[in-house]
Amino acid sequence: MARHASFLCTWGWVLFAQSLWAWDDPKFAIQELDRELAIGYAVIASDLDGDQDLDIVVADQLQIVWYQNPGQRETAWQKFIILDGQTQPDNVCIAAIDIVGDKLPELVVGAGWKPFNTTIPGQLVWLKRGDDVTKPWSMHELPCDEPTVHRVRCVDLDGDGRLEIVHIPLMGSGATSQNNWADGRPLQIVSLKVPSNPEDKASWQPQVLSRELHVAHNFCAGFDGGFARPGRSLLVASYEGVSLVYPEGTGDKWTTRLIHPGDQRNPSSNRGASEIDRSSDHRGLIATIEPWHGNQVVVYTPSKPDPEQAFSYERSVIDNELRWGHGIRFADLDADGTQELIVGVRDDPNPNAGDSFGTRRGLRIYRQQESGQWQRTLIDEGNVAIEDLCVADFDGDGRVDIVAVGRQTKNARIYWNQGG
Repeated sequence: MARHASFLCTWGWVLFAQSLWAWDDPKFAIQELDRELAIGYAVIASDLDGDQDLDIVVADQLQIVWYQNPGQRETAWQKFIILDGQTQPDNVCIAAIDIVGDKLPELVVGAGWKPFNTTIPGQLVWLKRGDDVTKPWSMHELPCDEPTVHRVRCVDLDGDGRLEIVHIPLMGSGATSQNNWADGRPLQIVSLKVPSNPEDKASWQPQVLSRELHVAHNFCAGFDGGFARPGRSLLVASYEGVSLVYPEGTGDKWTTRLIHPGDQRNPSSNRGASEIDRSSDHRGLIATIEPWHGNQVVVYTPSKPDPEQAFSYERSVIDNELRWGHGIRFADLDADGTQELIVGVRDDPNPNAGDSFGTRRGLRIYRQQESGQWQRTLIDEGNVAIEDLCVADFDGDGRVDIVAVGRQTKNARIYWNQGG
């Protein structure tokens, strides 16, 4: 049975002293939000109750849960169950979008997560609130023919001011371990435009944007326009490396173009890139984890300022002391107009696998200095095995905060930005 419960957060604040920071910028206070997640596959920020305060939504293994923002920092966040056990296990990804047109978000969930089953389609659903947002929501099926549905985001692809649903599977249909999952049909990147009758599954018309990549892991919105027509492109991290998927010409034609192959030192195993994000500041950087589920934080810098030459990038490895990077975001943490890079690490170092470093899993921040070099700061080492993270201003103080969910640690944490 679906349930909701009050969940009292842990208020044992940990304030990082200025002496721990090599740069004169924000300190963070840690709030434990939840210690009872099954896996915590994905986390997003969205104002579910329409009170202008951003809430936190987590796609857990069998549930979709949300934590209601109390509006005051030193007040407990209440936990509610949106969905409990109705989807095919596991729930793996989530996004927010206004589907019914009431200016409040519905949720899109990718489920049926079986990473090595490339023959059975995954599941894609959207969730609709009732009159009481704290009660369980109703579930509605979306078309989904792809196996291993893994990431979903909502992006305005055609520049009409309305979001489309975009989902990307991990692997293509029929891919096999014998060929490092790169055989079979290339995976399909699919978009869904919201129809006038969204509760009718048949009214949703999938559009395939790309059929060229193998073993993708994550994607983000790419460049605005600058090519053949207005709209938004997608940056995708895959075995191929970093690719741009963008609309070209008129009609429904989309092009997939490789920006950089990433780390291809081991073509028969993990290669290319997995996590990806793009800065929205003046630098136009791309950041990745490489190779796929890899040990490197990589930054790509445009080598030419002309947006028409956006495919020319210089690659720099800024950290190689991590095992299984999982989560990457750009955000302006110190409000100086230049964004920092936030990275989550899922696993502790494994000497048996060749790790010679001792830096543990957790949350890290990288800041680019005037010299161009990047300086790393460990925010939370060892206490959260980060599966996903998101960034937003949760208390309205103008500072960007961070939320991370842990896999093995089964927790969710807020990192409150305290400023300098």
